[in-house]
Amino acid sequence: MLKQISVDTVKQAADLAYEAVADRQRFLAGMRNIDLGEQRSERGSRNPTDLDALSILSSDASGALSQLQKMLEDLTPEQRMELRAVMFVGRGDFAGNQWDRALDEAGRAPDATHYTDIAERIDLHDDLMKGLYELNLLKKKDGQ
Repeated sequence: MLKQISVDTVKQAADLAYEAVADRQRFLAGMRNIDLGEQRSERGSRNPTDLDALSILSSDASGALSQLQKMLEDLTPEQRMELRAVMFVGRGDFAGNQWDRALDEAGRAPDATHYTDIAERIDLHDDLMKGLYELNLLKKKDGQ
């Protein structure tokens, strides 16, 4: 199923995303008392105080985010497409038996060969691990 990227590489990206989320949580905990002032939003727009992406962190603030970005940057465009397809399956856009459709959609995205949108996803760890599970690429641990 995965031809360009290994399961271990997908798991490594998931682990780095998990660590980056922990860094984000620590960063936000320190922002508790910051006054954001009056926040006006237009009807139907997102609340500008929603900090729901990893992009709020600088690479200096999160070594894990920096490593994740570097790892994604070093992947080939084909590897990034497969990683994106695993993410699509994990977030429920496609079922595990729809791999070809997920891969096709991953290749159609306007920024399919880039990585910035992948690195910013707050749910990247969960999406990748669920995707591997749905694709039957995770080995069961002994005793389960």
